[in-house]
Amino acid sequence: MSTIRKGAVVAAMLAGAALMGPASAESQQSQTTFKPLHGISVHVGSKHAVGYYQADAGVCELTLVVGEEPRAEEVVAQTPARFRAAIEAGQHARFDTGEGKELAFYCAPGAAAMSVETMQQTAYTAAR
Repeated sequence: MSTIRKGAVVAAMLAGAALMGPASAESQQSQTTFKPLHGISVHVGSKHAVGYYQADAGVCELTLVVGEEPRAEEVVAQTPARFRAAIEAGQHARFDTGEGKELAFYCAPGAAAMSVETMQQTAYTAAR
């Protein structure tokens, strides 16, 4: 897939996510599964993440764009951040949203699918 086409896919996902509005954030499940080149949209507090992945030799090549949640009455002043991660089949990667939550992406065997789960971060204290 060319760089221009990938950029067009991400732009289309961002535009579609902005149209979904806040109602979809309430109805979203805690874990969602998606296939290669299918877009994913996740609402996490004041943040919004959109992305997709490509399967390459059993590896999930994830592209994720995270930015402020769009509002109809405002123009988002901050530029969204773009992340890329190569996740081996059967493994996972976590992305911190900066609001006490993180997104955990799991790559299924053979990179046939991915799932994403929103997780609450908690402080860890070692037992004495």
